[in-house]
Amino acid sequence: MSDDEELFETKVVITRGTGTNDRDKITTKVTAPTLEILTQRVAELRAEMEDWADDFREIEPERGRRLADDQSQLGGEA
Repeated sequence: MSDDEELFETKVVITRGTGTNDRDKITTKVTAPTLEILTQRVAELRAEMEDWADDFREIEPERGRRLADDQSQLGGEA
């Protein structure tokens, strides 16, 4: 095994929100040459992802979809 060969791999996914239009998903892949190093890297990544999730929580999408001034409903005339 070479020193830079990554034998272990896992995918880490964190999802914020539950609604269709109010959901943020962060997906990352972690690799490591040993299980011990993989465990350490996942722990470090988890802490970082929690910070990212906090940042995403601060970004709130605009409530509702704005319609043009002359449009009272989607696809219809005023």
